[in-house]
Amino acid sequence: MRAAASFGVLVALACGPASAAFYSFTDDARSQWRASCMIRHDKFDYVLPGAMRRNDIDMWIVTDRGRGTQPMARDFGIASVNGQIIYVFSDRGGDRIERIQLGGETDLAEECAAYDRFGDMDELRAIVEERDPQTIGLNYLAIPYETEGLHVADGLTHTDYRFLESELGSTYASRFVSAQHLIADFHGERVAGEIIEFSKIGHITSRLEERALSNEVITPGMTTHNDVSRWLEEQTAALGLLRGWYPTTYTHLPDGGEIGNTERVIQRGDVLQIDWGADRNNFTTDLKRFAYVLKDGETEPPPGVLRAFAESKKVREIIRKNVKPGRTGREQLDELKQIIRDAGYVYTELERASDVEGIEVNVGMHAAGNIGHDMAANLFEIFPERTKYTVRPDLILSLEFIVFTPAEEWNGVKIPVNVEENVVVTERGIEWLYPPQERVLVIR
Repeated sequence: MRAAASFGVLVALACGPASAAFYSFTDDARSQWRASCMIRHDKFDYVLPGAMRRNDIDMWIVTDRGRGTQPMARDFGIASVNGQIIYVFSDRGGDRIERIQLGGETDLAEECAAYDRFGDMDELRAIVEERDPQTIGLNYLAIPYETEGLHVADGLTHTDYRFLESELGSTYASRFVSAQHLIADFHGERVAGEIIEFSKIGHITSRLEERALSNEVITPGMTTHNDVSRWLEEQTAALGLLRGWYPTTYTHLPDGGEIGNTERVIQRGDVLQIDWGADRNNFTTDLKRFAYVLKDGETEPPPGVLRAFAESKKVREIIRKNVKPGRTGREQLDELKQIIRDAGYVYTELERASDVEGIEVNVGMHAAGNIGHDMAANLFEIFPERTKYTVRPDLILSLEFIVFTPAEEWNGVKIPVNVEENVVVTERGIEWLYPPQERVLVIR
């Protein structure tokens, strides 16, 4: 109890008084374990049957060589320190999938009771022969590795593949297939517990970014980009979070360029952004915040900056109303481009401004959830493989796009507003997991 209370005080100090009551009773290790256990039950009960059957996989075998080396280790349990674990999921009909854990540590796993039974590694062949699956999904890619995020589906080592070949024999080895598409569906459809847990880390991440882009952290003329990023690193450690990646703090320059993560001192008149994510209980955020540093004599950002941000909110609402479950990312991205054009914007495939007249928009939305760029449907040209996936109900998505708006203050050069919020996709469209940025953050 004293440890839990101490952790609550720590979170209160880091997140501010208004957040203290919320985080003090939800962030202890026991609460996180119970939440992950609840999620595991619901994923196996509600999501896994459809994911396996849509992809014609009768049995899914997942190997973890210990210590969390399997990219999906935290989906299935805790990292083992005592060697290999094999998880076997079998479709034996009915409304559920049978699940078995072979090897590894079982104390917490048995308490969680998400698996039907536990056994030893040498039982694998007998289990497979008894069930006689016609297709056996393994965690390797169905295509050559091309884009980040797909590594989630590529956790099977060559050594483990050879072991399964030898252990199960040529008959069953001939039935091995890639589980890539199964995993995309498994990560692409979220249960209520996942949405709640992701919302918690989303609140923490957005609040920390907003504090980082304030006078609490930044003194114009003294603070550097790297100072801001290091402050976020310190908060991550103090809160017991894991790093999604090192924070990117950057300035948009009036010549159309940008500079970030340097020892450059933040100056008055800077247009600043942060791109960052943090990890808590197997969920990793990926979001941005936008700020302006007032010049001497200014009481608010100049009209060009305010207009640029206002245009980004207009585009945000267009996207929110026009992305829903049931179609592929490719279908929805192509349609969305035309809707944006019809709204009077210039759609660009580039992530930088051009010389064309008008306000330019670029959309690049990817799945989020267990990692910053997750293995599920996206609406993003640079990740074409994942645009092939259907947007599943309750997909956690990064609502990510850039709006380039001409500004008189920059002699007609376009101010970019890089927007990224983590959201959930429902039948109603895109819904918020935490409050989005509604105004330009001001540094005085």
